[in-house]
Amino acid sequence: MQLVSAESTELFVGPPEAPLQLARVTLAGVGEPTRVRIDGDGLTGEAVADVGGELVEVPVTVDRPVVGERRSARVRAGRADLPFEFTVAEPGWTMFMVSHFHYDPVWWNTQGAYTSEWTEDPPGRARQTNGFELVHAHLEMARREPEYKFVLAEVDYLKPYWDTRPEDRADLRRFIAQGRVEVLGGTYNEPNTNLTSPETTIRNLVHGMGFQRHVLGADPATAWQLDVFGHDPQFPGLAADAGLTSSSWARGPHHQWGPMHSDGGLGGMQFCSEFEWISPSGRGLLTHYMPAHYSAGWWMDSATTLREACDATYELFDQLKTVALTRNVLLPVGTDYTPPNTWVTAIHRDWAARYTWPRFVCALPCEFFAAVRAELAQRGYAPSPQTRDMNPIYTGKDVSYIDTKQANRAAETAVLAAERLAVFAALATGADYPHAALAKAWVQLAYGAHHDAITGSESDQVYLDLLTGWRDAWELGRAARDASLALLSGPIEGDVVVWNPLAHPRTDLVTARIDPPLPAGVRVLDADGAELPALVEHDGSSVTWLARDVGSLGWRAYRLAPADQAAGWAAVPGSVIANEHYRLEVDAARGGAVASLIDLSAQGGRELIAEGRVGNELAVYEEYPSHPTQGEGPWHLLPKGPVVCSSESPARVRAFRGPLGERVVVRGRIGTLLRYTQTLTLWRGVARVDCRTTIDDFTGADQLVRLRWPCPVPGAMPVSEVGDAVVGRGFALLHDGSRAVDTARHLWALDNPAYGWFGLSSAARVRVSGAGVRAISVAEVVSPAEAVSGPLARELMVALVRAGVTATCSAADKPRYGHLEVDSNLPDVRIALGGPDRNAFTEAALAHADPVYAGELDRQLAATGRARVWVPAETPLAAVWVPGADLRGLRALPVLVVDGRADEDLRAEIAALADDLGDAEIVVAQRPASATEAFEDRTVALLNRGVPSFAVDTEGTLHTALMRSCTGWPSGIWIDDPRRTAPDGSNFQLQHWTHDFDYALVSGDGDWRRADIPTRSA
Repeated sequence: MQLVSAESTELFVGPPEAPLQLARVTLAGVGEPTRVRIDGDGLTGEAVADVGGELVEVPVTVDRPVVGERRSARVRAGRADLPFEFTVAEPGWTMFMVSHFHYDPVWWNTQGAYTSEWTEDPPGRARQTNGFELVHAHLEMARREPEYKFVLAEVDYLKPYWDTRPEDRADLRRFIAQGRVEVLGGTYNEPNTNLTSPETTIRNLVHGMGFQRHVLGADPATAWQLDVFGHDPQFPGLAADAGLTSSSWARGPHHQWGPMHSDGGLGGMQFCSEFEWISPSGRGLLTHYMPAHYSAGWWMDSATTLREACDATYELFDQLKTVALTRNVLLPVGTDYTPPNTWVTAIHRDWAARYTWPRFVCALPCEFFAAVRAELAQRGYAPSPQTRDMNPIYTGKDVSYIDTKQANRAAETAVLAAERLAVFAALATGADYPHAALAKAWVQLAYGAHHDAITGSESDQVYLDLLTGWRDAWELGRAARDASLALLSGPIEGDVVVWNPLAHPRTDLVTARIDPPLPAGVRVLDADGAELPALVEHDGSSVTWLARDVGSLGWRAYRLAPADQAAGWAAVPGSVIANEHYRLEVDAARGGAVASLIDLSAQGGRELIAEGRVGNELAVYEEYPSHPTQGEGPWHLLPKGPVVCSSESPARVRAFRGPLGERVVVRGRIGTLLRYTQTLTLWRGVARVDCRTTIDDFTGADQLVRLRWPCPVPGAMPVSEVGDAVVGRGFALLHDGSRAVDTARHLWALDNPAYGWFGLSSAARVRVSGAGVRAISVAEVVSPAEAVSGPLARELMVALVRAGVTATCSAADKPRYGHLEVDSNLPDVRIALGGPDRNAFTEAALAHADPVYAGELDRQLAATGRARVWVPAETPLAAVWVPGADLRGLRALPVLVVDGRADEDLRAEIAALADDLGDAEIVVAQRPASATEAFEDRTVALLNRGVPSFAVDTEGTLHTALMRSCTGWPSGIWIDDPRRTAPDGSNFQLQHWTHDFDYALVSGDGDWRRADIPTRSA
């Protein structure tokens, strides 16, 4: 007989209050029952190996156990003797096996097929089938096996099932009441909230909670957002406001597949899988991030024996426990469209029969979160506070099928205006409020917000189906809006009544459509009879004028009087246009791009275009048909290197002057790829550059079209509007010289979605005496230990994110945030809580910096008992912000050290720092002066209308991705004959038709708040 190996395990047997830890011993040649004994440093145990046995589990008594301690041990069997190392494990662990299925109502297949018709044929490892069959199968499993529990989530399959299978309602409600089915999610579906308005997110919650609570009789508590392609930073706060208390999802901090798919594995995570996810509103949710993804526990379904399935499950537990906050692990058992797992109840029973700890139990998320909360309360701990930006994920989703994003924005705008105006129409005139029409519109918008709809990841047939939903929502909103306006405007004297549906006063251009067209010119008169300049276009069918100071939800009336002749656009020589705010010049030789844009509000005028560059430039990037390493398509951006720009060829340019302003029209081509028309207008009385780009004759395949505005602002950082908030973002990593960064070499380019606008500004600033100002966008707040980060850092984390600085709260002994191999985005500053005697990171950072900073820390502590010290980075940010960036180095980023002589001093200084952020500026008074980069306190922003993708590089060039063509699967997929195509026979994903893009450029002194960008972008 031979002893092959011996190892300690995480397994325990015996009574729960006095469990014995198991060691596993592998043997060979056991010819008779043999006693196997383990002895060592405070270790004793024995078991009997049966004849022919190869593995025996030996219960070991551990004297005075210290979890994680390694002890010398020896196993003896017969004459064989083998030394090994025994690691003391911790009892009391539970793994909650949550049975689920992820459901997409649309993706490559259609809504009808996914709901009730489709079944994977032949079956694959996931044994996928349709929604009706899935709900039925899980219910049948629950009826058959009392241990079985499972979750249901989305209204998009629950409501059809509820409506068509009334015979299952009683059992479903019974299982909910018994705690064997948990209805969760709280939303209509799994929406991609970073591509829609915050109001659409709110209505998604309203419709989801309404059905789950008031129809099913459930009490949803957990936002179940497994598969969404990133999250709006405001989502946890909105979900908390809706009554949810927790969330769980798989994509966010560590790219689309999580840390298990990186070289460092789970060891790269900066915080535990359970944390408080906090929004800019300061509201948050206890959250479980699924580090092994939402399908982690499904694959043991393929095991051929129960033992094999148990071993696979234990292996997952062994990994996941290393990043768990408490002795509770959540294992999602399911994946896309999956029936009940073959082994999950057998594992539940077999494991309980064999082991005391860890427990592997069929369970629900509510049980998991209750256990986490109970243990935290018992230990007096709080989860770490995280405001980390859970983006970008799948950057192609921000631009693929761009027309659907434009349609969604138009529909959202129409429906929101209709709601506001219909309320007043009902109150003022007694008209019926259009409940049914607007409810249907919001359901269409909620449905389209799904992460395989608005993202453009769908097949061609699904695309056409979805378009009808957005069109329907827009038509319903427009009809309700127009009817309300007609009722409200009826009693008002005047030919035209202009309404402002926004929440603030507005001065802007208004256009009235005239039917039948005017035979000649028109005079526009305000309520006082004063004549206003008016522009007549489109053969007399439209008239435009400047409506001044229209109040929020208010109106102004105007009269139209005939004029002898129409005042329209008149051609003028040259290529320069101007108003009182800007002077703009285009260069016909360089594709009609903007060679100069001067902000006239600055003293002496300020040139906004970078020297030697041109703005409003189109760039066409060649892309791979599918991801070189991921094998996927439309949800990725896939540049391969070559780029061709509109500035490389001449264009035709014509300037015009009219009664309201000046305009330049550019017509050009980019080789044989596309034809473009760009119209830039400067209206008198309006402080923005209005732009429209029309793309015609686009015949590309696997090409991406971006728009560029090189408008550097020294020292500024990217900022963007998100759901009812503005946050800082990191720079993008788009180019290597004149070529695009090759996706095959560098996966992460850091494009992001913005709701209404993005630009260069400052989310917050650090003002250091004698050194200048540094804008900050994304922070890592380093706490001495994760166990103390909740009470120590939460107030500061909330203050930072309210100022627009998202942050990761890490611990000194955890990996640093800032490695693109692991992290979805990068920080640009670190804040260390506690000095070198409390915080190991602070100690290391100061040891690697000039000694004057450690000396300054000591000086301030001696003088006041509290300290703030700014330790500059070793090199400028742009030098380290490169493709494949790794910013984990101690000197890679600047560090703000916050300290106090006593614990209460440290807490007081952190509170003072949080208070200091009330004006979005941190002041650091210190003696050591350090050179800082130039900083100009101003803002340049690009406003969009349904074109969310943006990127700002370190040179200060603003990019927005206008459109792309993609041949990667499921482009071209068609389920139900006859197959349809664009007129040229191409797939719809290729976008071979005319596209209009409206956007505007604005600038102003101060940060985005002082420059009033949110109001100007509305």
